[in-house]
Amino acid sequence: MVFSTIFRSFTTVTQAAILSADFDVMFSRLSVPIMLVDDKSSLLNINSSGADLFRMQPEELRGQFWAGLDAQLTLIQWRQRLQQLRSQPFLHYETDILTENEFLRPVHVELCRIGENQVLIRLTDKLPDRLREGQIELLSESTQTGFWFYNRVDRHWYVSPVAGKLLGLSEGFVNEEIIESFQRNLNPTDWKKVQEVATKTLEKNETFDHLLRIEGEEGSAMVKISGRSVRNALHVTLVYGIVELDNKYKEQPGEQQHISGELAMFSIDQARDMIFWTGPDGSVSYVNQTVCNKLKYSQEEMKDIQVFDFVRDFGPDDIEALYTNLREIKSLESEFTLISREGKEIEISAVVNYLRFGDKEYACSFCRDISKRKAKDQRRKLSEFTIDRSVEMVVWSNPDGSVHFVNNTFLEVTGYTAKEAKELNLEDVFTHITAENMPEMWKTLRGSGSLTKEVVMRRKDGSLLPVGATLNHLVFEDREFSCSLFRDLSMKKRRDTTIELSHMALDSAGDCILWLDAEYRVNYLNQTLLNLLNNPKEEMIGQELYRIFPSLSPSDIVPNSVLDIAFDAGAAGTRHLNLNCTGLEHDGEQYYMLVGRDITRMSERQEQLEEAYTEIRGLQDRLQEENISLREEVNTKYNINKIITVSPKYQKVLRQIGRVADTDATVLITGETGTGKELLARAVHQLSDRVDYPMIKVNCAALPENLIESELFGHEKGAFTGALARKKGRFEVADTGTLFLDEVGECPLDLQTKLLRVLQEGEFERVGGSETIKVDVRLVAATNRDLEEMVADGRFRADLYYRLNVFPISNLPLRERTEDIPVLVEHFVQKFSLKQGKTISKISKGDMEKLRNYPFPGNVRELENMIERAVILTDSETLNIRIDPIRPQAAGGSQRLLTFEEMQRKHIIDALKFTGGRVTGPEGAGVLLDMNDRTLVSKMRKLGIKKREYLV
Repeated sequence: MVFSTIFRSFTTVTQAAILSADFDVMFSRLSVPIMLVDDKSSLLNINSSGADLFRMQPEELRGQFWAGLDAQLTLIQWRQRLQQLRSQPFLHYETDILTENEFLRPVHVELCRIGENQVLIRLTDKLPDRLREGQIELLSESTQTGFWFYNRVDRHWYVSPVAGKLLGLSEGFVNEEIIESFQRNLNPTDWKKVQEVATKTLEKNETFDHLLRIEGEEGSAMVKISGRSVRNALHVTLVYGIVELDNKYKEQPGEQQHISGELAMFSIDQARDMIFWTGPDGSVSYVNQTVCNKLKYSQEEMKDIQVFDFVRDFGPDDIEALYTNLREIKSLESEFTLISREGKEIEISAVVNYLRFGDKEYACSFCRDISKRKAKDQRRKLSEFTIDRSVEMVVWSNPDGSVHFVNNTFLEVTGYTAKEAKELNLEDVFTHITAENMPEMWKTLRGSGSLTKEVVMRRKDGSLLPVGATLNHLVFEDREFSCSLFRDLSMKKRRDTTIELSHMALDSAGDCILWLDAEYRVNYLNQTLLNLLNNPKEEMIGQELYRIFPSLSPSDIVPNSVLDIAFDAGAAGTRHLNLNCTGLEHDGEQYYMLVGRDITRMSERQEQLEEAYTEIRGLQDRLQEENISLREEVNTKYNINKIITVSPKYQKVLRQIGRVADTDATVLITGETGTGKELLARAVHQLSDRVDYPMIKVNCAALPENLIESELFGHEKGAFTGALARKKGRFEVADTGTLFLDEVGECPLDLQTKLLRVLQEGEFERVGGSETIKVDVRLVAATNRDLEEMVADGRFRADLYYRLNVFPISNLPLRERTEDIPVLVEHFVQKFSLKQGKTISKISKGDMEKLRNYPFPGNVRELENMIERAVILTDSETLNIRIDPIRPQAAGGSQRLLTFEEMQRKHIIDALKFTGGRVTGPEGAGVLLDMNDRTLVSKMRKLGIKKREYLV
């Protein structure tokens, strides 16, 4: 009536269009859903009550078309209704509207034309009215029956107090917590059944009636949940039902109950499986006889020990974690290792169930001995692994030539898939086998038991491969097989060819090559030397050394020495040779290799070279005096992003940076500590198109292992303890810019997979989140570790290494570019003089020469620290540098500092040796190292330490 009055007032009082502000004033506070649309069905405005029916905000709906929101309305029908409104003031009809979650809500629609091109629309919700919750609660309390219903369109739950108590829900539960609380009170099997019933009920009209065990705060109870669903033409809109306590399971009378208890106890004691009842403190409440038989304890003795005494690697932290998990999921399956009184290890598969009686908690475990099965599985896996990793191809075939089995090596070499191989016949693969000669081959094989020959194999692509074949006749389970092993002979043929080509290459080499045996007799000499000697090769082989070079004796042949000799070459006159001597051992025999060149012309030019050398020395002295000119050249030509260099060797590194900077390729910078890898990374960034965006640096070695993933990828609020708010990771912050991963070799293995995905796909999820985040990041990585060696040791993923190694740049140590030492010294002197307020303009040639000869194990960083210390100690204009004479010798030695990871590994191994391989317990390595047992076990796994190697 009210809405009709509004319509009449609008049709009689005004024919003008309604402005948006006028609509808000007139209708925004009404509880009646009102919309305003134009002639094209575009929604101009809607009040909050109307938006609630769609489960959207008014601003989301404005601009949409009524013909799209009305599930049954087309534009043609809309134009027809507009035509009807020209002849009548109002129009009514029933329809369904599409809500935000694409459910259909039945509504009654009233239309009224306003002005020339606007229509006012009133909507009335036709969903069944909700039950009056107050009346339901009164009915529920009087009958002790719980009631519940779920409005699917509005996503509204109602659970009466009685139903909440029966379902074990905590007091004051809210709509969003019902499902989560209900799930916690069910075991996984019942929860899976509830999910299946819910899915079926929401798909079609369905009734259900199920009995469930509820683990509430007051203990366990069996309840019966019944319900049914109501749907419209497209989907279910409402589900409702009741909850009752099940009374069918009543206690039996005393005598019968006593007999049943004895029978149950007898059945449990004689069960094949081991049964344990244990408490959260590790105490043992009950074990059956099977446990006693396996562990060699009596039942009384078992009650006096704890689970830690007979479960390997299982401590208080482990049982606390177990009960935390059990309280949530009620039941779990796992594998453990038990230790008997005699020290025998028993592998078990356990089903652990959580039970509570009053305020006492128990874990009831049903365990089965799987030691024999695991040993059998291990043998089978080893056999399969051996066959599949064999370098030889293995083929099992039947007497008719059909293939029964092939190993992975056969598939890799031939190109067939496993499915294709099963359909092969030997005639398809081997050129020498035909249907006619196969019976004869089997006859021979049965008679001799095995055959060996060289044959030709045909690959899937038709190419031929020479192989060596060994065929064995076998009978397995009353079936006859040929087990054949095939070796690829193509490598051998290639090696033979390579040896022949090597001889040809040696003979055509410009250097003279001579091989001597341990008795200094000629074993080999190449054609170049034969041409100088002007003798046939046959006469030279086996000759003593002095017959070829009279000036040499065996005492002159010293490995790593250089020999200058002269000999008579007949018509060619006296010739001079410069020979390098190398000692080699092969198959236990000693050999000497002399390699050199004819330096006759070089000797003639020696005097000229010495004169040139004198001139060069003079030029070098002049260059050292031109410090001012050199500084200007450094500042103008060689200073790239604070990289100071005049070394020709270092120009190659700078050219590499110039080539790769304006691309998006991943760059891997390697080099020793202190060489300035970060400077190169910043140069790549500043010379790239991303220079206007940030370069974010992450030092993988400086972050704890448990925080590095969160640091790189960010985390959601509540993802872990201490995650009080959402945090963006470094990848997200570096979007459109550059991310510099320093010390990437320290990245944990389990994080490398996620890092690889970001590099390949450009996407990741935050820790604790499910939203996929895409980023555009250019990655520059750096390390002082040998990643190839880490890949070979299994400490770094090979696929990640190849992805990082797209454009490798090796940063030179300072000892390999000593030309840069003077300009670097000049730079650091200026820098620290200014900082200290001093004027230092000179450095002695002696000190500079000392710096040139110093190996700088700490590279540029060590030089910088050395100059800073010298500036602080210098009181004159001439820099005074003191270099410890011991340090260069130590730096050039073979010893090195252990890495942090190597020191950890050594320390843990020393502790294990001291405890005889014991990890946990009061006498374990964990106590010595002051580490939590689980942390120590995790660290040992990461470092590849196996305790059994140190057991006493």
